[in-house]
Amino acid sequence: METMNDSHDLTSKIRSYHQQTQDYLNRMKELLQNSTPSTSTPFICYFTYSLSITHVPDDENLCLGTFHIKNLSSSPINHPYICIKISEGAPFSFSGRFVYDESKMPRRAQGGWKRLNERNNKGEYWLKPLEQSTIPPGQTLTFNNFQVKWTAEDNYAGSITGFVYSEENKDGVAALNSINLNGDVPKKEVEQDD
Repeated sequence: METMNDSHDLTSKIRSYHQQTQDYLNRMKELLQNSTPSTSTPFICYFTYSLSITHVPDDENLCLGTFHIKNLSSSPINHPYICIKISEGAPFSFSGRFVYDESKMPRRAQGGWKRLNERNNKGEYWLKPLEQSTIPPGQTLTFNNFQVKWTAEDNYAGSITGFVYSEENKDGVAALNSINLNGDVPKKEVEQDD
């Protein structure tokens, strides 16, 4: 009887999460369609991502993401760079296709980025594209296939936020969305000998 209730609860939660995701996607589409270019914010930026999550101890969880910058104006965006922030205290490890020294970038590696801040800073990643100093009108620049990894040894929560800066917008523009990750990890029951 308990298994049937558990199955029903799980199915109900999945439906609820699916509806939340659909509502979220519809809201994102609405924001993108209704966004109009202005002289103060000639672009939008946003994350797309997929998740592989398990709450089995010692198994690795993965978020594979891309950060997009879409030029909505009729003018190029000059010298864009991004900041991706990991919330403080989050158990996430961030990696991506970036280098600290341009000379160490493999010649065939297309779409590479250079990290501008210190290597030991695990909370902020300031990056600029190596091969592209402008985003032409109507075009999109992407920071592709970054990875966020963590193990679920205990309950966790954290977020990944993004910002874009350029010659035209030195104050920066926040991404339309963020990546929010949290999980409740069931505690192991200790078996007792009778």
